[in-house]
This record gives sequence, structure tokens and C-alpha cells, in this order.
Amino acid sequence: LLSTSAPGFTMNTVFSVLNDTHINACAHLYCKVYKEAPWFETSELQPIISFIHEHLRNNFFRGYVACCDENIVAVSIGFRKPWPGGVEYYIDEFFVDPAYQGKGVGSQLMDFIKAQSVNEGLNAILLNTHKGYPSDFFYRKNGFDEHQGLIILSTTLE
Repeated sequence: LLSTSAPGFTMNTVFSVLNDTHINACAHLYCKVYKEAPWFETSELQPIISFIHEHLRNNFFRGYVACCDENIVAVSIGFRKPWPGGVEYYIDEFFVDPAYQGKGVGSQLMDFIKAQSVNEGLNAILLNTHKGYPSDFFYRKNGFDEHQGLIILSTTLE
């Protein structure tokens, strides 16, 4: 748990590990963030609650929240991912309340995640995002680099 003043705010921003008591607030924030541009998703609340709940059941789960005035304003949902070179933190979802975007809260949460990951002995943080979206620029500003030559592939299972 870390409390710090975010730039441009008079209130404290508190960072902590995401737990079951945060599920509903995180799900509501997810729906609020992703209904906006550039995503324009129309997610129902219950599948998002189930999504977060399933992540929490994973033994490798790692999630973090940033709270201002006791309201969750930024969230990272992910997991520890072992590979032959060590263990990484994989960010599956990272979202910030639109009212707090561009004010340093997301970057502060990322710094908190980096510190937590170092304390756990993790050796990298990785994620994927849409090229050219605001998230692309956010991650690059926060020290992430694109892995040239890598692509994301998927198949739908029937």
C-alpha cells in the first residue's frame, strides 16, 4: 500500500493490490472506460464481473488499483507469467477513469506495479495494445518498447 499525491490533485492517490472487495467497482470502471473512444464497447456488467472474478481465482493473478478519495480510478489486471528467462508480469487489462487520464494517475500506478514486480523478483512487464491508440503512447511514455517482428495470433474455438 502506497499513498502519494498525484500531480494536479489535492487528494491523495492510494495504490494497493486488487482483491475481491474491488470487483464491482473495477467492473463499473471497466464499462465506463471502454464505452468511450476509441473502443466504443458496449459490455454488460455481469460478464466483466465474472472476468475479474476468474482472474482473482488464478493462482498467478496480480492486480492493482489506484484510489482517489476512496474511489477506484485506475486498474491493472494481470498475472505472473513464467518463462525460461524468469517470471514476468503480464498486464491483461489496464484502464484509467477518463476524468483522471492525462493527470499522472496511470503513470503512478505503473510505477507502483514496477516496484511491486521488482520486490517479487519479476524480471519484466509485458502487454499488448492497439497500435496508434492512446494506450500505445501511454505505454511508450512509461518505458515500454515495441518488440519488432512479433505479432499476435489467435483462433476462435467452436
